[in-house]
Amino acid sequence: MASPLMKIIKKEVLEMIRDPRLLLGMIIVPVLIFPLMGTAMSMSASTVEDSVSHIDLGIVNLDSGNRSGELIGFLILRGVNDTYPSAGEMGNIMNGTESDTDLLMVIPSDFTAKIEANGSANITLYTPMNTYSLSESLPADVVTSYLQEYQEILLNERLAESYPGSDISEVRNPVAISSLSVIEGEPVTHTPSEITNQMMTQSLMIPMVLMILLIMVAQLAATSVAMEKEEKTLETLLTTPVSRGTILFGKIAGVVVISAIAVVAYMAGFSYYISSMNSMASGTTSLDLAALGLVPSTTGMLVLLATLFFSLVSALSLSVLVASFTEDVRSAQSLLGVIYVPIFIPALVLMFVDLSQLPALAQAAIMAIPFSYPVLAAKAMYTGEFTVILFGIVYQIVFTAIVIYIASRMFSSEKLLTARFNLKKRKPLSLGRIGRKN
Repeated sequence: MASPLMKIIKKEVLEMIRDPRLLLGMIIVPVLIFPLMGTAMSMSASTVEDSVSHIDLGIVNLDSGNRSGELIGFLILRGVNDTYPSAGEMGNIMNGTESDTDLLMVIPSDFTAKIEANGSANITLYTPMNTYSLSESLPADVVTSYLQEYQEILLNERLAESYPGSDISEVRNPVAISSLSVIEGEPVTHTPSEITNQMMTQSLMIPMVLMILLIMVAQLAATSVAMEKEEKTLETLLTTPVSRGTILFGKIAGVVVISAIAVVAYMAGFSYYISSMNSMASGTTSLDLAALGLVPSTTGMLVLLATLFFSLVSALSLSVLVASFTEDVRSAQSLLGVIYVPIFIPALVLMFVDLSQLPALAQAAIMAIPFSYPVLAAKAMYTGEFTVILFGIVYQIVFTAIVIYIASRMFSSEKLLTARFNLKKRKPLSLGRIGRKN
């Protein structure tokens, strides 16, 4: 026969599995959210790429000189589809009713004259904004970059005339600047901002999903205890010959089983997200983090898994303890705000700032929060610095053990049934009630 502990664990697991919020928040969301994020970003990149590969440029050429024709030919060679709208079509484009033209370019009548006189000619681009999306604004950016490229050609012509026999590149750049990044002692031909921007794109959502998981675990554990207190089933359970310590560990073990499934779901979705982001980056940019060795190692993934698991256990242990002081589910959910604060603050801070950049007091405060270490582990997957993370795992175990010990003392006493922390506002006694009471 199964032991009382196994029966309680089975009971808790079955009750939680039947809760659709559990399946949605702790299992389905981690499995789906990362693949959906990777797919959405890939689709966005494809859409943006398509929007700049077929640019329909409406040209209004008021200049009769050769330089305007040279400019138009330069744009056509770069894949821009040139159209020449009539006055009525121009009005439709400006009003946003003409969808076949992305933007208008107006070349002034004195364009050639000013270029030939070494002056500055003005070209105006008009982009009708309807959806205010990135794909709507990019054609103007691409055409602007082409115009700047043409401007460089004109500038080189002027410099060649002014400095005959000289190397134009040296005239233009008297000081050459090379910004290299050093990764594991090896210089690479990418600027630090390029690498950090690419890594931020991959890792920005990790703390957000961690917060979702921890909050779901806290709600699950607190609701489990508060519901039994509200429905008076906990009192019945405490009258059975099973020890209260066994009941407590059975409840925690039941949530640990679900937490382990949630961790596996998280890591599976996260692995897909990282692989999709790497493939997208290698296909759209020259920066490949995998080629630079900046990919999560197996050790890093295991460390992240361990910190995430112990964070989940810490969260559910605290939730069980907090829920012991409530009398119903609603008050338990309200009191959980105490746990949400230390979950949100480290994640929000560490998303943008490294731990070592913070003041010593702030570092100590963040390291004292057991929920900080999954976010730190997510960064350590790339840096390989696991010293603080390994200390954090030990700290998480000690912290969880202390919380479980306090909870076990609570379960072993009658305070479990009598303790109350009610956030409801008491109604003041009316004069009539005071009179009746007297």
